[in-house]
Amino acid sequence: MRHLRVPSAKTAFWVERCKENSWYELGSGVLPLGEERGIPLNDSAPQNGDVVWDGFIITEEVGTSKKTQHWTEHLPPSLLDSNANKFPQSYEIQGDVLLIKIPEELENIEIELAQAMLKQYPNVRIICHDEGVDGEFRIRNLRILESRDGSTTTRTRIKEHGFFIHVDPSKTYFSGRLSEQRKMTHKAVLKFRERFQRPLTVFDPYAGVGPSMAYLYTDSDLTECVYVNDMNPETRDLLETNMNVFDKKRDADGTYVVGTMDARLLTSSLPETRTMADVLLVNLPHDGIEHLPDLLPLLSNGQALLCGWSIIEKSETEAFMNALKAVLHAGNRKIESDKLDIVKGFSATKSMVRYECILSSKTNR
Repeated sequence: MRHLRVPSAKTAFWVERCKENSWYELGSGVLPLGEERGIPLNDSAPQNGDVVWDGFIITEEVGTSKKTQHWTEHLPPSLLDSNANKFPQSYEIQGDVLLIKIPEELENIEIELAQAMLKQYPNVRIICHDEGVDGEFRIRNLRILESRDGSTTTRTRIKEHGFFIHVDPSKTYFSGRLSEQRKMTHKAVLKFRERFQRPLTVFDPYAGVGPSMAYLYTDSDLTECVYVNDMNPETRDLLETNMNVFDKKRDADGTYVVGTMDARLLTSSLPETRTMADVLLVNLPHDGIEHLPDLLPLLSNGQALLCGWSIIEKSETEAFMNALKAVLHAGNRKIESDKLDIVKGFSATKSMVRYECILSSKTNR
């Protein structure tokens, strides 16, 4: 590879000059050559002896490759120069599927962008443009941009808590960014388990593909029976697949039930579920509080743990907790303890919060 030999003290100047003129060979590093440095040149750089080099010479050297720091480094210089401040800075990888929002002004070069991402991330199989969530189940509207092997399925698997979880972002909701929340729930359920002389029964009526069960159901000492449900019928195959995997990891036999109904109809459709739950998870941030009156009959008449998530106005934390307590009292529940944690900013004015309450029935004496 051709290298421009310059004094060490002038390296930064000549690297910048070569990059400005698109002469620098991207992906290669500067070579140490004694008191000089060798700047890697691409095929478009002028030949040795050209006046642009100010008398410095070009020699053939064995180049060194360096790992590109960003996927945009794989783009042609012409695209880099004309779109420098427009490239999307965030994306999400689920298994071998990369999800990214391409700005409208870059849609004419979206294929080139996707190809650059495939070069940067060898473990990614397919690149999808994320057009936002659609419909009642808030599923991502994805458009395939490029596939490494020609496949078009977005079904994949991620690894969390040491287990593979099957997901499909085009059909069901899943967020790897909520793994910390699942860890917190696991910790809370472990603590709550200390009150009992037996494993617990857990209801997760908005389970998605069941990632929380990778923490809860795989532990035979923690849970004995779990009910996982999601109203989106597309989740059923993935949920059953994941629960089968988790069931095989248990040290002792357990029981799990998979459902795909409106969670508010659980106790009326399945009367045997009334008062079964030692633990109830309500992961429905936009409507969870409104659904609670129909979910509370699932709770055990003894002590029960309620963990839920909601999106609220940042200024209304106290009002939210008052509303939550009112729903619980109206549902004949005594609150032994409660806490509220701010999970993250959802928007400029809203936050996602996590509430955790230990409850008992007022009529339980």
